[in-house]
Amino acid sequence: MKPIAVGGLGLWSPGFADVTAWREGRPDPSVEKPPCKLVNPRLRRGSSRFANMLGEVVQQAAEAASLDVRSVPTVYGSSLGEIETMVTLLRMLFEEEGKLSPNRFKNSVHNAASGLVSIGTENTSFSTAIAGGDRSFEASLLEAWALLDAQGGAVILAVADDRAPEPLDALDDHEALAVAFALLADPPAGAPTLAGWRLEEAAPPHQARVPDALRASCAGPGLELLDAILARRAGPVGISPARGPQVVVDVLTPVVAPGPAGV
Repeated sequence: MKPIAVGGLGLWSPGFADVTAWREGRPDPSVEKPPCKLVNPRLRRGSSRFANMLGEVVQQAAEAASLDVRSVPTVYGSSLGEIETMVTLLRMLFEEEGKLSPNRFKNSVHNAASGLVSIGTENTSFSTAIAGGDRSFEASLLEAWALLDAQGGAVILAVADDRAPEPLDALDDHEALAVAFALLADPPAGAPTLAGWRLEEAAPPHQARVPDALRASCAGPGLELLDAILARRAGPVGISPARGPQVVVDVLTPVVAPGPAGV
């Protein structure tokens, strides 16, 4: 596939409101809920923190790249999806006489965030939601990259998982994390570029200082790529979970001063 450029970044995690906060490395305890201002409060009512995480980072990446959220295609990725809503529905089914909330049910599907943002921004362009387990980041990046290779233009990739609720936290315990990348088919001057998608037996050594609680998220591999872009660190970056074959991409980065929230 052809090389693609990264025009903007987005990040949200408890304690870190955006990419700038992450770079500074000083968590803010007051950051507990993503604002997701691109969707009006009435439409956002009843939506999960997970959906708002995705909407928030889409907005951040779009603004950093000067893309219009009303028309840009979007690719969403997640391992767990709307897991908190689904667990709530299962509890209602077994503990509350089988009565389910229609509002919660409509927000339980895997592409709920895609629908929320698309409706909230009146965006009728392409959007899809990918579920690839712990390999959701690499699967979603491949989807976005293939879309750009086929039709050009721009696409926003957003990958996230919230914390798993009880009792699933015993099986999949990680902190909430959402990352987004505004990807461009035609690299503008000075923009970091991704190239060389390939499969290897072992990943390059980790360069980013990512806490285990975030690295375990399906969006965790995105932090390695995000860190390389922010640091203007050229070279191979692994975007797969720790076990199994590793997908590696090459980051080509002109040495220029990065912007505070973009690249």
